[in-house]
Amino acid sequence: MNRDRKKLTALLCLCVAFAVVILISNNGTALQGLTMRPAAAAVALQAEPSDEPLQITQNTNPRALVLYSPGYEDSVGCQKNVCLALQHLRIEAESLELARTQSVSYADYDMVILASAYWENEMTDSSARLLHYVEDGGKLLLATVPESLGAQFDTSYRRMGVADFGDYLTYDTITFAGELLPGLTGRTFSGETFSDVALSVTLEEGATVWAWADTARDRRTPLIWSYDCGQGRVTVFNSTSGKGDFWRGILAGCVNTLSDTVLYPVVNALCLFIDDFPSPQYESESDVVRDEYNRSAKEFYRDIWWPEMLRIAKIYGDVYTGLFVATYNDETDPDRLHYTQSATEQYFGNSLLKNGFEMGAHGYNHQPLTAAGGTPAEMQYAPWAGEEAMTASLQKLGEITAEIFPAVTLRSYVPPSNYLSQEGRRAVVQALPDLEVISGIYTDEEEEGEVYVQDFTVAEDGIAEFPRVTAGMAPDDYEQLSALSALGLYGVFSHFIHPDDVFDPDRSGGKSWEELYRSYCTWMDDIHKTYPWLRSLSATEAGDALRICEGADPHLVFGEEEVRGSVENFLGPVSFYLKTDRTPKAADDACTIRRISPGQGMGYYLVTVQRPNFTIRLVAA
Repeated sequence: MNRDRKKLTALLCLCVAFAVVILISNNGTALQGLTMRPAAAAVALQAEPSDEPLQITQNTNPRALVLYSPGYEDSVGCQKNVCLALQHLRIEAESLELARTQSVSYADYDMVILASAYWENEMTDSSARLLHYVEDGGKLLLATVPESLGAQFDTSYRRMGVADFGDYLTYDTITFAGELLPGLTGRTFSGETFSDVALSVTLEEGATVWAWADTARDRRTPLIWSYDCGQGRVTVFNSTSGKGDFWRGILAGCVNTLSDTVLYPVVNALCLFIDDFPSPQYESESDVVRDEYNRSAKEFYRDIWWPEMLRIAKIYGDVYTGLFVATYNDETDPDRLHYTQSATEQYFGNSLLKNGFEMGAHGYNHQPLTAAGGTPAEMQYAPWAGEEAMTASLQKLGEITAEIFPAVTLRSYVPPSNYLSQEGRRAVVQALPDLEVISGIYTDEEEEGEVYVQDFTVAEDGIAEFPRVTAGMAPDDYEQLSALSALGLYGVFSHFIHPDDVFDPDRSGGKSWEELYRSYCTWMDDIHKTYPWLRSLSATEAGDALRICEGADPHLVFGEEEVRGSVENFLGPVSFYLKTDRTPKAADDACTIRRISPGQGMGYYLVTVQRPNFTIRLVAA
């Protein structure tokens, strides 16, 4: 009995102690000596490049000629997209107006990319010369469906793998038949956002179809295919979609099909951002959660939302970057900035930190750092008078952070509602001296105002531009393909979570929290099972991974039986995608190789290069 009583007493003491910890957190007491997750735990960014002598020093990057029509907006968009994709694939690009093709020697380039639908009328010499280049060993990508068919198309279509053709079809469903990019095989995406036009074609027997386009009336035509012509190869993207930045990764996959073996550096990061966390929104009321859970919004977030988000993160080892916004007032006068401490903000901020996650900056308030006219009028945001006022607001945020979260250094920033002017960006860098990463958005959807759209790159001032690609708890097919497209080019899954999705009828789609959470868990399970090699990183760590990838300048020599490489500006272990139809083997411990495509045969591998000089053996499958 005494032994049982002692056990009971010990258990009661433990419960009381736990309750005290919860009470302290709920009352907003700043926790001192928090156990922070070590900075850059999964990324070894070196301060200086490796001094190991390179075995290959010459420039080995392939050269591409991009033909486009500067008078057409869609062609200009496609040309820009293609050139950005080539840049990340480490292929040097030169652009030329389509009307000037008679003056160019195609043989001077490793590949030619036609980023215009208007070659029937604008090409001043015969397309036969371009196809002769392919027959002699050249590579050709048609990055868009031709706008019209005539003599130029009649001269060329058979050497593009087309046996016969018919009319133009409007499709709204895409099915990937092959591994155009890692993880795409067998996936289907459908909806109005995919609605486009493709030419109805029948292909030669030797053509390889990578994706199909399906219409609402059950008609199907090849969407992406490649075809060996003579000693060279042609790939066709039978669509007008290439002008949208959403499709940049798909275009990169099309480029990859032109070669049997390709190797290019990727970031290798999975990064999850939580909007307005911590923030004052958790003090609000909502009929939605009051009716469904008999709780206030604060209680819902504390008892249901946050515990469940923690649960799914712990299952996969994911890392959140919470974005701190101190107040929701609309004050933009530096002399009137004020702050009243919030116990709820402190509770969620402390919990974020105790779980080893990162806290980034979202703003003193939620007013985007733009002047008058920088945001759409209907959003009713208050403009800032200038850069000085913007700077003062973020300095105020820094003071608030130091007071209530003394263990935090603000190294990452996400602009409110994705708006950020050039003056605002300068203010962010000025006000946050430890800033390393800015995360805007990846896809330009032609919104009004100064939307901060980024590519994955390192800016001239050293800030890592690391955009968020997708958002939401229940991603539709558009969001999912957008994620996979970016994963194929950059090796990045960058996602943005809005805690108040359940309160917003547009973002929730009428779903309950249980339904939203179930959708999110299903998606995370898919991502982690398909891409188990991705490193779960905070925003700051992801910025370091981007610096390693962006800084790496690989010199590669491709042979029949091996790939030899030397990485100039080696700042730490570099991840590469390798696509090959051979079986790759590391020659020594300078690199490791892991297959990331399902099945056998042609597919993608993740190569992790540990030292600047490495060799990959290519064994016949």
